[in-house]
Amino acid sequence: MERNRVLAVSVIFVALTLLACNLDTVTTLVARATTTPTSTRTPRPTFTPYYTATPEPTATPEATATRVPTLTPTATARAVATARPATKAPTAPPAPQFPWRRRDNLDQQGMCPAGPGTFEVKGRIMQNNAYVGGIHIIALDSTGKVIARMDSLYPQQLNPEWGVNCRESKNMFNYQLDVSAGRGNQPIIVRIVRSSTDLTPISPDVAIQFGSEGGRYYLDWVSP
Repeated sequence: MERNRVLAVSVIFVALTLLACNLDTVTTLVARATTTPTSTRTPRPTFTPYYTATPEPTATPEATATRVPTLTPTATARAVATARPATKAPTAPPAPQFPWRRRDNLDQQGMCPAGPGTFEVKGRIMQNNAYVGGIHIIALDSTGKVIARMDSLYPQQLNPEWGVNCRESKNMFNYQLDVSAGRGNQPIIVRIVRSSTDLTPISPDVAIQFGSEGGRYYLDWVSP
């Protein structure tokens, strides 16, 4: 008896379960049948006109006159011209001071006639009215070439001469230069130099011009 009851309860439970499942299925089918399909078309936007208020014109403010400041001219001081200092002419360098110079006895110096083809310079080198030996004297032509040279003779080497000088009847001379090699390149320049190996001038130059016939020129030197 109890077994039949359990069996009956089980059958009822199964029947209710099936009924519940069928009821859900029916409900789903009914809902699908009654549901209206939804349109997938995108609705067109609705244009809603908007009214824009036109701004009223604003009054332009009148231009205000700008006051221009009055410029007062400033008195300018007049430039005073300054006197420019006088430009001094360049001063010529002083003449070199030589220990030897031409002697002042010009009445005993100058050109004298000599034999044909003679071109000579002859004279005395003195200091304190005494003959000085060992002074080197040279002659150059116009190109600067040395054409004659010698050391002056000492007093003990001298001998008086007569009638060789058109300006003196008798005298002694301690140098004599044969300058015939420079007759084609004149004037002939005579000077005293430091030594035979150092031709630095220690006297002013004396220029001598010979004629075509030649001659003998007397030239004396002195140490101040």
